[in-house]
Amino acid sequence: MISRVADSCFWLTRYIERVDTWSRLLDVTSGFSLDVDPVGVGRWRPLIIIDGQEEDFLERLGEESVEDGEIVQRYLVWDQGNPYSIFSSAQAVRENARTIREVISVEMWEAVNEFWLWLNSRSAKRLFDREREAFYQRISSQCMMFYGICYSTMLHEDPYTFITLGRAVERVGQSARLLDLRHHALQDSEEEESPIDAAQWIAILRSCSAYDPFFKRASSVLSGRAVARFMIFDRAFPRSILHNLDQVRGFLIRLQSTRTDEHERANPSWNALERFRGSLLQMDIDDIQRIGLHETLTWIVKETAGLCEEIHRDYLDPSEESLRARVSRTAPVRGRGRDAASTHSFDRMASIGSRTGG
Repeated sequence: MISRVADSCFWLTRYIERVDTWSRLLDVTSGFSLDVDPVGVGRWRPLIIIDGQEEDFLERLGEESVEDGEIVQRYLVWDQGNPYSIFSSAQAVRENARTIREVISVEMWEAVNEFWLWLNSRSAKRLFDREREAFYQRISSQCMMFYGICYSTMLHEDPYTFITLGRAVERVGQSARLLDLRHHALQDSEEEESPIDAAQWIAILRSCSAYDPFFKRASSVLSGRAVARFMIFDRAFPRSILHNLDQVRGFLIRLQSTRTDEHERANPSWNALERFRGSLLQMDIDDIQRIGLHETLTWIVKETAGLCEEIHRDYLDPSEESLRARVSRTAPVRGRGRDAASTHSFDRMASIGSRTGG
């Protein structure tokens, strides 16, 4: 599989997941702001912080705008200068889909293209201005529909594996950021749970589509400890951190299906995943509370970024050395002809990469 195609597959769903996450988060935050007017709690600034664009926002729009819900929403939805806005991410979704139209199904392309055309239409702008909740819910529904179309219409081969791998790693980072919202929202150092805390935890669960799953657990009594345990460790919930790390592990095994021995799978991305996942498996909620929830979530975000870098180096932009090593391991020729066959295979892979930018 050409690395250029794998890269577009990987990033396609990472951007879709960002569109979906932010549409739900903005919808929930808008409702939370109308229902609750807490003292000492930031409502909109935390969104700018976890978006990673606080410096850009303050420089362009000023400190006085950081708790203006309308300005923040327009920045996070429409601002083309913000690379993580819904509009910018949707544009990246369409561009990645366009470059791999020969790989994805016709129905997937039509879903992406129709969503992009609608987002650029006057009707989308009117819906944003008049019915904000309906606007966000339509975006989230489009993202979920895309995942259903992808599962139902695409061949479940390597391109599909990279598509689902991208979604899994993005969910690890996004779930950690959403769970860290309370830390950035509090403007004091109090640790005791209050009615406002309960409202915030409910808002976080709703922004992760986790409200119903959380309360279906018989032991789930609403508290920060219970929400953190569910969002980090519950392996049956599709947006939990550990569930998605399990998914990433399965996808990496699938990409290396010819290597049955675990030592043969030990490339840098596999090693990074096993260290990350293994460390998390050795923790429980008591360990996390002792370390600090914010510190743990910050570590998860950094580890996820490092894992993505290793996946990029191993599969999406491999070096000449790794390509040569990969060919030498898989060359079917024996004896004296092996070196020549390996060199020929590598040269062919390199030429494909040079023609496609892979």
